[in-house]
Amino acid sequence: SIAPISVFAQQCIELGLLGSQHSPALYFLLNVIVIVLPLYTSFVLPQHAITLQLILLSIPCLLVVLGRLSIRNASESVKDLQVSLREPRKAYVTSYRGTMMLATCIAILAVDFPSFPRRFAKTETFGVSLMDAGVGSVLLTQAMVSPLARKPTMSAVKRLRAALLSASPLLGIGCVRLLACRASDYHEHVSEYGVHWNFFFTLAFISIFGSLVPVDETLSAISVLAISSGYELLLHRSGLQSYILEAPRTSIFSANREGIMGCVGYTSLFLAGVAMGKRIFAEQRKEQSWQGLWASLSAGSMAFAMLVEVLELGMGLQTSRRLVNLSYVCWTIAYNGLMLCQFLTVEILVHFLQGPKDGTILKQRRMEKISCQLLCDALNRNLLAIFLLSNLLTGAVNLLLPTLHASWLFGFSVVSSYSFIISSVAIQLHMSNLTIKFW
Repeated sequence: SIAPISVFAQQCIELGLLGSQHSPALYFLLNVIVIVLPLYTSFVLPQHAITLQLILLSIPCLLVVLGRLSIRNASESVKDLQVSLREPRKAYVTSYRGTMMLATCIAILAVDFPSFPRRFAKTETFGVSLMDAGVGSVLLTQAMVSPLARKPTMSAVKRLRAALLSASPLLGIGCVRLLACRASDYHEHVSEYGVHWNFFFTLAFISIFGSLVPVDETLSAISVLAISSGYELLLHRSGLQSYILEAPRTSIFSANREGIMGCVGYTSLFLAGVAMGKRIFAEQRKEQSWQGLWASLSAGSMAFAMLVEVLELGMGLQTSRRLVNLSYVCWTIAYNGLMLCQFLTVEILVHFLQGPKDGTILKQRRMEKISCQLLCDALNRNLLAIFLLSNLLTGAVNLLLPTLHASWLFGFSVVSSYSFIISSVAIQLHMSNLTIKFW
């Protein structure tokens, strides 16, 4: 994937070239050139994605050849890495959540332009694509860093209270979005969530439902598979699948059946995210090596990926984001686990590198606002606000511009400018020490 490679190249540039520079503008420019633009370019020019990855990978190699990067002492590197993995703020989780949200924000506008490959757009009924991954990944990674995952000793009452507080702004945003779409006659795909439902409603209700189900780390896979398997049986044995895909929209429930029934599958994803978060943030992590962490993430990803193959090839159960069925849940878990492994690998590699002046610059910078993860830190800090801003800007662009008939160059310019605005706002809020929350 190009995202972890971009983050690796960017961190190597900081270590090897920037040294003790502290210019926000310089770091912002670096983020845009090495992370934002390659990410968007890989969407609209997928045939050149491998070339982009090779170019980005050549940067660390060139820095090593030029003597700007060198290998650190192994024992010191491992020690620093262990300390980093014990910190409450996990750098590789921050990198993944930040780049995942950036990719999601870019894709929701880019898909409206002809230059965006149709195979990356959300599938209508069966199959998976780039944007199908984004929907489940946003929910799963939100659960991964939720209070349920980070504070496993929280009582049931406190869990429910925290969930209600976090759900209230989402419900409000969902209602505002619904009214705004109706007032502006904004075109929406009814088969995605239904007539009135939207993703903000899903996020709100899943956070509430998920708080009512206690998740034990050791039994997480069983609980996730139990809910998803039960839902899969209902889909096929009770005619629920035909109802969701074909029934007329004659009532409030039937008009929004995709969004309402999808909450069952998304609850499984939420619980999987909480379980992954507990695994990552658990206190016993202090005694476990980075090798064990990497092995557990990769093994879990492979197990769920193999399960998807069994479900699809062995049992004929097609993956469907619209149904949020068992195959989709397993596929999303496998995908996110694989991505986390890649970003953890990046963090491991960077800890074994040092610049020409100070091998501990990276460690020191992680404690500052201006860091090697400036954009990812900024996006993580105001994830919901940035996601809302991207939705507002996407709506405005579609109302003001003829996106469906735009040329490749015009579309590239518009989406690049939009990405620049999203990144600028996120970083400005972060540098101003502002966290936008409604609870």
